[in-house]
Amino acid sequence: LSMFSWIEPLRPYLMLVTALVLGLAFYRVYKPVKKDDCGCDTKKRPMQSKAFLWIVTVISIGLFSFPYYEPYFRNHTTAASSVKNTNLEQVILVIDGMSCAACEGHVNEAVKNEEGVQEISTSYDEGRSTIKFDRTKTSRQQLAMIIENKTGYKVKK
Repeated sequence: LSMFSWIEPLRPYLMLVTALVLGLAFYRVYKPVKKDDCGCDTKKRPMQSKAFLWIVTVISIGLFSFPYYEPYFRNHTTAASSVKNTNLEQVILVIDGMSCAACEGHVNEAVKNEEGVQEISTSYDEGRSTIKFDRTKTSRQQLAMIIENKTGYKVKK
């Protein structure tokens, strides 16, 4: 998933182009057909093109909204841990460069499988990530370095 992160800044433009193309397609499919002198349509339009257009539109809407429902597809089960509560630490990292909900997923994916990380919650609106981790297995600096190296976002010190 993160291999397509480079295209995320282009998402609004791609959505606009898709909406324009679909709008043009709807116009062409549903515009009134000219009739000849006897009242017959001069151009036959197959009904399948309308059905196909609606299918493509529904799929496009689903893909547009993917960043909002994508977290529900993730595996939220966590393995039972024998970490003592005294070793757990919670840190809030301030992150620069996140611009959408998909950015949250990039940060969470980069950190969640790191050894010692128990929980992670990221908010692009607030520009921060809250991480609960075992301080005997990792540190705040290591987590910040992982975020910067794997996602390209800048963690403020």
